[in-house]
Amino acid sequence: MAKFFGVCSIVNTLLFGVSVAVGFKGVPSHMLWGLGTSIFAALLHCLVFSIFTGSGKDTRLLVEDWSLNKEYVKKTKAFKKDVFPPALYSIFFLLILTSLGGAVSNSSQKWLYWLHGFWAVFTIIYNVKTFWLEFKAIGLNSNILKELNFQASQVTYNVPAQLEEFTPGSDPQRVADLDWGTHVYAFGRFLGFLSWNTWLVYIYFRLIMGDIRTPWWPFLLVSALLFGAGFFLKTQYRRYRPTFN
Repeated sequence: MAKFFGVCSIVNTLLFGVSVAVGFKGVPSHMLWGLGTSIFAALLHCLVFSIFTGSGKDTRLLVEDWSLNKEYVKKTKAFKKDVFPPALYSIFFLLILTSLGGAVSNSSQKWLYWLHGFWAVFTIIYNVKTFWLEFKAIGLNSNILKELNFQASQVTYNVPAQLEEFTPGSDPQRVADLDWGTHVYAFGRFLGFLSWNTWLVYIYFRLIMGDIRTPWWPFLLVSALLFGAGFFLKTQYRRYRPTFN
């Protein structure tokens, strides 16, 4: 998961650079580049929320089931405190940036143009810094999960760890790699959340940009595809859904 997030962060950073370049050159497609890149960045931050929410619950369940060291739970909570606020601020700054971009497109005032430019530089720097913080946290969290699996395997079987299936919320089987199934289920929920938020882009074009010619059917198609993919993943990995007694 850390490698996947790292690659996506690098791609998003490059897209930030392209958006700034076409913006200063006055390319008409700058709005689409900027809006698409901002949405991509916001999705990455939301993915981090899903990762740490899912793994945090699984860690707590595993520690409680096998009476392991509670420091593991404290460590995962520490990651949330370190990562969640910057990720939330990053999304908030991106919302301001896209709103300023819409205002610039409908105004000829120079000060608004420069405000949008300076805010873009600040937002990009803050997001790239947050990407690096999230990448390190995901990697450390993955190592903690593997160490936790090793400890649970020793307690249960008194043999070297062997990563197999673990079903949160039921009688634990041989311990699995929690960095896969639980995250896939969380990603399915994330896609469902994203399917509804796709319409925010449509609302942005229609209300903020004032483009009444924006067709609705592409947004319906994307929303349906995301919802279907999320529903499929949640159904296939339903056994990894945390349950509390």
